[in-house]
Amino acid sequence: MKTKNLAVGALVAVLTLALWWNFLLKPSRSEASKVKAETAVARTELQPLQAKLAQAQADQAHAATFKAQLASLQHAVPNSPALAEFIRNANGIADASQISWQSVTHGPPAPDATGVSSIAVGIIIKGTYEQVMAYLTRLGSLKRLVVVDGVQFSSGGDAGATAGAAGSTGPFSGTSQLLVTITARMFVASPTTPASADAATT
Repeated sequence: MKTKNLAVGALVAVLTLALWWNFLLKPSRSEASKVKAETAVARTELQPLQAKLAQAQADQAHAATFKAQLASLQHAVPNSPALAEFIRNANGIADASQISWQSVTHGPPAPDATGVSSIAVGIIIKGTYEQVMAYLTRLGSLKRLVVVDGVQFSSGGDAGATAGAAGSTGPFSGTSQLLVTITARMFVASPTTPASADAATT
């Protein structure tokens, strides 16, 4: 009888273990394996997204720099001739350099195969050597890109000071006026229909 009870108990234990394995442990392991596999897939898909996010954050961090560079480029080579603005700027640097006289002429935009048009510019100024150098420096510092192709100097007379007031009366002395002819070019980003060949003067 005792042996029979032990056998029945052992059988119950085996059945309980079998039920626990089939209905609890085995499904749990299967679910764990499934979750593990899904996690691995999610991590694989997450990597390129993380790379894109990092790139987007880097782009955003440099957005202000890119915007400033683009604005600088648009000022240097605008999409339209913007001749009136250039003449105003030329007048401004003439006043700042204390140039006594200035003349600005320009030709029509001349497009080329690259899609960039060039505008020939002629500038005549009159002033002392120091004033002329200050003007040329300010001309090169304009936001608008101006390429100077040539500078021609000639005597423009005396500024009115007496000869004894200066140690030298040569063309580059402090009292001598220079007449300077500047040949230069500006650029337009988009092709432009050639305008009238008449040059504007200020």
